[in-house]
Amino acid sequence: MRFPRPGPGKRFIGGSDMRGREREWRHVDGLLRVLRRRGGTLLVDGEPGAGKSRLLAEAAAAAPARGITVVQGGVAELGELVPCGVLLEALDLGAEPDDAAPVGSGTRLLERLKVALDARAPVLAVLDDLHRADPATLKTLRTLHELLADRPVGWLLSRSTAVRDGPGAALFDLLERHGAARTTLAPLSPDAATALAADTLGNRPDAATQALVAAAGGNPLLITELLAGLRGEGLLGAPVPAAHLPARLRAVVRGWIDPLGAEARSLVETAAVLGGSLSLEHAASLLGVTPAALLPAMEESTAAGVLAVTGRGLAFPHELVREVVATWIPPPVQETLVEQFAVLEDAAPPAVAAMDSAIAAGRLREAERMVRRSLADHGSVPGMAELRSLLSEVMYLTGRGEEAVREAETVLAVPGLPQHVRDRAVLVRLYAVTRQRSGGVAAEYANEVLAERSRHGPAAAAAALIARAVAEREQGRFADALALAEQARRVTEEARRPSGDARRPVGADRPGQRRYEVCLITAALLTDVHRLDEARAMLRQARKDMFANGHLAWAADASALEARAELAAGRLDGAAGEAERALDLAGALDTPLSAAAAGAVLAAVALRRGDLREATRHVADPPEGSLETRTRHALLAAQITEARDGPDSAVPLLAGLSWPLALAMEPTAGPWLVRVALGADDRSAAESVAVAAEALSRANPQFPALAAPAAHVRGLLDGDRDALASAAEQAVDAWARASAEEDLGMALEAAGRREEAARSLDLALAAYVETGSLRDAARIRQRLRGMGVRHRHWNSAKRPDSGWDSLTETEYTVSLLAVDGWTNRQIAEQMFISVHTVTFHLRQVYRKLSINSRVELTRLAVAQGRVAPGRAHDGRRD
Repeated sequence: MRFPRPGPGKRFIGGSDMRGREREWRHVDGLLRVLRRRGGTLLVDGEPGAGKSRLLAEAAAAAPARGITVVQGGVAELGELVPCGVLLEALDLGAEPDDAAPVGSGTRLLERLKVALDARAPVLAVLDDLHRADPATLKTLRTLHELLADRPVGWLLSRSTAVRDGPGAALFDLLERHGAARTTLAPLSPDAATALAADTLGNRPDAATQALVAAAGGNPLLITELLAGLRGEGLLGAPVPAAHLPARLRAVVRGWIDPLGAEARSLVETAAVLGGSLSLEHAASLLGVTPAALLPAMEESTAAGVLAVTGRGLAFPHELVREVVATWIPPPVQETLVEQFAVLEDAAPPAVAAMDSAIAAGRLREAERMVRRSLADHGSVPGMAELRSLLSEVMYLTGRGEEAVREAETVLAVPGLPQHVRDRAVLVRLYAVTRQRSGGVAAEYANEVLAERSRHGPAAAAAALIARAVAEREQGRFADALALAEQARRVTEEARRPSGDARRPVGADRPGQRRYEVCLITAALLTDVHRLDEARAMLRQARKDMFANGHLAWAADASALEARAELAAGRLDGAAGEAERALDLAGALDTPLSAAAAGAVLAAVALRRGDLREATRHVADPPEGSLETRTRHALLAAQITEARDGPDSAVPLLAGLSWPLALAMEPTAGPWLVRVALGADDRSAAESVAVAAEALSRANPQFPALAAPAAHVRGLLDGDRDALASAAEQAVDAWARASAEEDLGMALEAAGRREEAARSLDLALAAYVETGSLRDAARIRQRLRGMGVRHRHWNSAKRPDSGWDSLTETEYTVSLLAVDGWTNRQIAEQMFISVHTVTFHLRQVYRKLSINSRVELTRLAVAQGRVAPGRAHDGRRD
């Protein structure tokens, strides 16, 4: 398996609207690669407009070049005229009188289809929109799948998730249970959506068009129809009110909404008028039914992909769809709904000061409710702008970055704004763009703000400098990034001086109130280059400013960054403790971006400790948000997969990553990336990583934390023992030093210098033990045992004779893996011990816990709270 090499501006596959589908194409490519030797099946599903048909078309176009015949068909919107019509059409077979006979292994129709497919082998059958297919067609497909299992016949099948149940969904589930691969087309990332827009238009979209693209929620069909309509109607580059969105886009939305039942349409229209998230209870009250009676309509609208269930209720995953639907509702009906909603909320519109205080204190849901109630009163234009600026800040803090940007841009389009309102919107736009999009986009806007610095307060200027600092970091220029961050800090320091202005309005940039944001991002930059004492000083200052002003909404971010610093220092217990605290705060404050950062730290800690199930749990849901968050998540997910399944399985998860960007965010990832590349037999990719690491080090000579990984990757790539020794000497933390010593030991052993190798491995083992990296330490012990060197790795602490506390650390780890359902061989491979040793430890566990099997072990672990019930396997793997 090869490493992906699509550059930042290149398409991975054919057309421009396949942007962001590299992962899915890898599944297709895997199917095509094996098809000349044996059969295979790939199931593709996704919401309407996700690009399923386009992916199938690209596959059909690519197959002939590999010597594969293609038969292709799709079920029409109204279904099939005759059973198996899609198969007959694809194979160019005419209908015969006995085709209507019941499907079975002996029917003439089935035999005709089987012979026609077999005669074309190797053949790829590409069948689209099977959610519309006749049950007889689906049964025939299932039977053909079995009859041709030993032939080079491939199946590429698609269905829409808008039809949640039914025969098509049942067939997909059945085929997946019997070994078929399955991929679901998720929404495009913000970067991929922007790239798709640029490809479609021929250049980067302007700010107004970009805001509309962001509102498409990553749906390729909405994006392409929006842009084609804007171009066709001459609307590109101008703000477009919802009522004037292009007719092509409105037709697509009509096509999604019209098939819904009357109750589901009413629910969708109500949610569209009120915007944001609508609780099921409020929706039921507004529609005059009970919440239970509303459930079928909710399920229908969410299955169709029109609405989504969020932590705050029902919301539109595509803001463009909401805007189009809302325009269908007559204004008097909209006003009545808003008035009824305000009554349900049972409160008068609160003052801006109360909303501002709620945001600062981290009561974000409460603040959003207050803002939306006040917006329903339709006040003056400046008043509405101020409310929307508050709403944009809430959206940003609760992880809805693209919504926040769009709301802030709506505010900034209002002429004659008071400075404090404009600055709040500028702040949100700067910080949200910095987190959500690439640093280049944020820097471009930051330069605009700094060019008109006299129009903005100190907080806006500081935010612009921070946006530029993040962009410099993404380019690997840490010295410039830290210089800009320091300049931003000085701007906020100057703002702390008494201004003598007692008339500054609520929500204005009061002295020092926003300095904590600058401190937090500066702390992140310092952690990247391992200047941890300075990073902690910044975090202390940030917390001091937050608590002094009652601004708690960022408290989870501070704890997540503290956790990252502890992890970088090799203190796993401290890292886990701070990350758990960050998760608790993020849950209480409803700040998902902080939760994602904390989860990444917990995943890294679990990986080093060897708890792969726990590590996997923390990266199970790919985060939205910043490029940094997504890059760190991709690296972690790949590291966990490599630890569990080997380098070939990790490679697809690294698709689309830029090595310079990844190393700028995680410098210590370089050696691991080189190992994976070499393990996957991709020396060219390994060389690319090494070149990127060395360039990063050369550009930042004042940061030793970047020099050690550069020497390490070069030593790995070239087998250069001197470079590996240099990396171990230069490493600024114990874990990185251990990693370099381990690779040096392996290189020395390969050269026949066993005594020196054993010394290096001993040093690595001591450092891994010091940092609590149990899995790494176990791997070193296994290697030393192979060299004839043995180490005691247990302690002689006094333990009880029975019960959980009587188990040694190794016994306890073995028991938890057994509860997770791992076989003895899998446990042995993960703990770097023999199968016989695992069996011995399990016997000891059974004896000490007075049990006789894994089933009893599982029940006991769940009953006594050692594992969560959902984590435990059924235990039937003795």
